[in-house]
Amino acid sequence: MRKTIKINELKAGGTVDDLFAVRLKKSIGPYKGGTTFHLWVSDPGGDISLKYWGDKDNVAIQKIWDGISKGSVLRVKGRVNEYNGSLELHVNPTSGDSITVLDEGDFDIRDFVASTPMDIEQMKGHLFSVIRKIDDPWLKEALSYFFADEEFVRNFCECPASITHHANWLGGLLEHTLRVVKLCESYCQIYPDLDRNLLLTGAIFHDIGKLRDYKVTSIIGSTDEGRLIGHLVIGAEMVHDACRFIEGFPSELSMKLQHLVLSSHGTTEFGSPKVPMFPEAVALSLADLTDTRIEDMIMVKSNPNTEEDWAQNKSVGSVYLR
Repeated sequence: MRKTIKINELKAGGTVDDLFAVRLKKSIGPYKGGTTFHLWVSDPGGDISLKYWGDKDNVAIQKIWDGISKGSVLRVKGRVNEYNGSLELHVNPTSGDSITVLDEGDFDIRDFVASTPMDIEQMKGHLFSVIRKIDDPWLKEALSYFFADEEFVRNFCECPASITHHANWLGGLLEHTLRVVKLCESYCQIYPDLDRNLLLTGAIFHDIGKLRDYKVTSIIGSTDEGRLIGHLVIGAEMVHDACRFIEGFPSELSMKLQHLVLSSHGTTEFGSPKVPMFPEAVALSLADLTDTRIEDMIMVKSNPNTEEDWAQNKSVGSVYLR
């Protein structure tokens, strides 16, 4: 079975018979009509709350609940309701609604995890063109440590850039990295005192920790390592290991590369263990923020889920849609 509608296309008051991936199991418990449970489900159109309103057959409902896990793909027959300004899926078996857990092979993974609309091979070629123009021998060797490895390149080109925000699709990391690189190239033209080799290498490296932070099944999720340590620290560790592997690599340059990764979110409020402490680190953090914020706002404007002139989003705040 293939999906026919995305979450951002659902309308209040309508019915639904489609496939959704489970992002989160919330709770199960009694209500006046029997037993209810709550899930968050997703597809490339976003996330939505799903509430199952069961009857008093607690054993049967518990069996359904136990058969569902994070990443399960469900066939959901139900209604689309609006509650507190947000859409929800409501499943009421007494009205003929149902939830069915699909087996692997009964669905197409491409229906749940989107892919970049850009040409992967073209983007990869652009990235390698930037790498070839790095003329500092130590930085070129550090880049080669990663990008001469075919498996690393394949994983880098397939990795998403986020779980729920900007470029949260296959190939998103490559797409985001290239935009950050382009912004950094423009900074170097405006501010010629910036160390171009260092800044562009840092731009290429800044999110490599996401290769170990994220895992992709029917949803984009986080690994235990990603949740406990985070992609910035993981990425700095990967860069540190690469520099240690290269005989004679300058220790100060290694520290600068690690700092570029660790400070790339700009502030501790945004998750950076360190704030930028030299000009190239400031430039990289601003390029990363620029791409992230613009992409997030474009996504809200492209999928407003409202007929009003304004949309409210928890990540970017108020967005004017006209």
